[in-house]
Amino acid sequence: MTVKSLRDEDKLPIKKVINAINKTMDDVLRVVDAMDLGRTEVKTDGVYRTFNNGETVKISSGNFKKKRVEKKKIKLF
Repeated sequence: MTVKSLRDEDKLPIKKVINAINKTMDDVLRVVDAMDLGRTEVKTDGVYRTFNNGETVKISSGNFKKKRVEKKKIKLF
């Protein structure tokens, strides 16, 4: 799954790319849970962090309405 030039970028199988990202995210979440750093969640009225013991702390206030994505093309790197 190595890309040697930008021309080869489109030849990557998207399923392999998604699986690699998901595996990396699973590793990151496992470490975050082990260190009890909490999971961050964005709600409409602010940003919250939930820890392993169930405690929820509001870390930022604001108006975070859902936004629609206009373009569906995603650049990974």
